[in-house]
Formats: sequence, C-alpha cells, structure tokens
Amino acid sequence: MTRNHANWRSASFLVLAALCVAGGAVEVAAQDGAGVHAAPFLKIPVGARLMSSPDAVAGLSPDATLMFSNPAFLTGLPRAEAFITTSEWLDNMVFSSAGVALPIGSGATVLGIGATFLYSGSVQGYDSGMNLVSEESFYDVGFDFTVSHAFRGTGLSLAAGTTLIREHVLPTDGSGYAFHAGASYWMGRNLLHVAARDIGGSVSFDSESWSVAPEYLVGGGRVFASGLGQFFAGAQVSDSDAYGTRVQLGVDYRFNQSLTLRSAFNNNLDSEQRGSPFNAGFGFQYGVVTLDYSYTPQEYFSSVHTFSLLYEFGGASRGTAAPVTVPHGDFAPPIADSEPTAAPKATVAAPATPRTSGTHVLVAGSHAYLESARAEVRALELLKIPAKIESNGTRFRVVVGRFKNAGEAESARREYASNGHVFTVIAE
Repeated sequence: MTRNHANWRSASFLVLAALCVAGGAVEVAAQDGAGVHAAPFLKIPVGARLMSSPDAVAGLSPDATLMFSNPAFLTGLPRAEAFITTSEWLDNMVFSSAGVALPIGSGATVLGIGATFLYSGSVQGYDSGMNLVSEESFYDVGFDFTVSHAFRGTGLSLAAGTTLIREHVLPTDGSGYAFHAGASYWMGRNLLHVAARDIGGSVSFDSESWSVAPEYLVGGGRVFASGLGQFFAGAQVSDSDAYGTRVQLGVDYRFNQSLTLRSAFNNNLDSEQRGSPFNAGFGFQYGVVTLDYSYTPQEYFSSVHTFSLLYEFGGASRGTAAPVTVPHGDFAPPIADSEPTAAPKATVAAPATPRTSGTHVLVAGSHAYLESARAEVRALELLKIPAKIESNGTRFRVVVGRFKNAGEAESARREYASNGHVFTVIAE
C-alpha cells in the first residue's frame, strides 16, 4: 500500500492497464509490467508532506498522514490527530484521502484509521493493437487500519496493518486486500526506518485475480538544530515490481513555530522519464491546525498541486511553550510514554549545574500535558542538555537548572543562548 515515489508516466500506464484488465480488453502495451499488478492507486503518495519529502524526512516530525507511509512513525504523536488531503493529477483524476491517528492508553500504542479515494470521470487508453480503450468513469477505494507500538527505552517502534481494496472499472468490480509492516529506530538525533508495503495482496474480479505489487523501503534521516531554525535531512531507497528502484533525497527546514519549507530530489532511474526531478512544498501551522502544500512538476501531464489539512486534538498547539531551536513537540523523537502521570521523575536527568534549594530556576518550557513535557525532556537530552520535569500547579514545566542567585542563573542562560538555546529565568 505504499503511496510514495510516484513516477507519473508509469502510474498512468498502471491505471490504464488495470482498466483494460478489468474490462476484458487485450493486454496493454505498458512499461514496468503494468498489466500484471492490480490496485495501482496504492503507489500514489498520500498528503502534501509525502509529495514533497521522502518518508525518512517526514518521519522526523511525524503526523497522522504517515499511516500511509511507515506507520511505525506514528508512535511519535503526543495526542490524536485527524487530516484530509486532496490533489488532481494525470489530467482529470482526483485523489483524496482522510484519516485519524489515535494514541491508546499512555500513548506508546497508536491506532491509525484512514481511507483513500481515486476517481476519474473519463479515462482513455490504447491496447497493443492501437485500438481505443475508454472508460466513462472509475474509482478505487482503500480502507487502511494500522497499529504502531514503541518499546520504551529502546528507540524501537514496530507497526503492522492492512488495506481493504475496492475497484470499480466497467464492466465489473473488484475487491481485495494487502498487508504492510514497518519499523523505525532512533539513535540520538538519527532515525532509521524500514518498511514492507502491499505484501501478500491481490484484487479479484469476476473472471480472474491480480496480485498487488509489493514495495520495500529503507532509509534514514537526522535532526539538525541551530539558532537559524531546524533542519530535517534524509535519504531512502525503495524497490517495487511496479516501478523498479527509486532513490530519494530531501530536506525540511523549519524557520519558526509556524512555517516549514520542503524540497526533495527524486531519482526514478527511468530513462523515459525526463523533466525536473525536484518537488517542493511548505507547511503552515496556526494553533492546532496545520496546512501543508506541495508542488510536483510533470512532463506529460499537468503539474500536481496537493493540499492537506491537519487538526490536532487537545486544545494546545504543538510546541508553543518551548523554544524553536530545540526539537520538541512535533520535532521530538518518538518515545514510549507508559509511566503513570504521578511519576514524572522517571525522566529526570542529571542537572547542568548542582541542584540546590536556590530561588532562581532556568526553564525551557511549560506544558499543559505531561506527555508534551516528557517529549521536550527527551529532545533536550538528545542535545546533551540535562533537564527534569516539575509540577507547577496545573502545568508541567521543564527545568534545566536551579541557582542560588540571579547572577548564576543569568550566566547559565547566556551560555545556553550563545549555543542557540533560548531558556527563561524565573525567580521563586
């Protein structure tokens, strides 16, 4: 069910081949074995982020749309998210999707539920005898269910899921399934991931059944933080019988809490596919709502514009309480948060300076949710900045040091600021 790395010329042949097979037409002359694989719509990227960034880069700051990528990334979500996305591609084909990611219990396990819908009012193609094959309308629907789990203290997350498929092409309908699995592993600020998509799947029509081409991915990325913002860079390789081997390189650059710019290079390793190999996009976050956009240039068809809208439940925007120069909230590496809320001290690390009963506190951020505070502590640890969580009324604040007087606290604050980390001194 991998919806990544789209080779649009090959994808068009795949769709036409599926139409011809279902309609009883003769074999279509198409490249990449298009006539032997069903459910080609599963290879379309879902969401603006996957259209403009490799999976490995998107996984460094996960959101709900990644259930259609490597669902192991979902374990980084602090709370439930819902999304809807749409794009028009291949001239008069609309591809839309929607879904929700639901953390269960303490948040170490995340359930993903989503659907994709591809529709066209008119598609035409030619068989090997150059006879016109036409279809007034068709649609493909996929229903996805995924479960992801993070293993506390190991950096490892595993996921598995299934896709239920329904295809309508004249004069008959088909239905089928496919399975997928994935894993991600954090080492400091580095992320590695592997995934197997559309394995063991097939779609059955009235007269015959067609297998779904499996896809295999491996990749990695890294978080880079500086006083100028945050960079996520990564690369990955994927392979499928539907399109061959692909290489992707990409970068996300977040200026501040609101704006992220994205770009990716796609090496399709296809001599027939010319034109620009670069995709681009941006993300804009306002409170609990995020709008993502991507632009994908095409040679044989109109360029693709993809829009995604994401909503985060919980009433607080991601990371607004913490400095943008530290990976936190949306940028914090996925962690398993299975401890009871009464024991935040389990995430305590050694302080940057000796703890005393001082009256000046150096604070990184204040959070309404314990899970969000723990995510920031974990992010600070990745930057070698010891921190702990303290309860402050109804909120949880992340403390990086306590001092006997204002001079010592201000000196520590300036030292952190010289390295691009913005903290606040609070007198008690």
